[in-house]
Amino acid sequence: MIPAAGEDQPEMEWRANPRLACPPGALHAVRLWYLSRGGMGGLGPLPDAGGVNDQAAWLMHAFNVLAAADDAWSEGERERRRG
Repeated sequence: MIPAAGEDQPEMEWRANPRLACPPGALHAVRLWYLSRGGMGGLGPLPDAGGVNDQAAWLMHAFNVLAAADDAWSEGERERRRG
């Protein structure tokens, strides 16, 4: 068992490595999102040629979901550090 990250849920444990439970396509989308992040929260280089409207709709939706999760995690970290 792998302990979950975070002191707020010490009783929660993963039975398997979450990376192995995630479909490869989802991990690829996460890598693309990470590589396309620009400075100061803006967009950087996108996977396909053209602008945002030229990208696959499902990928842009996935990027929005990942960005929202990252924002929520970052806010939680800031709150945790404030004490």
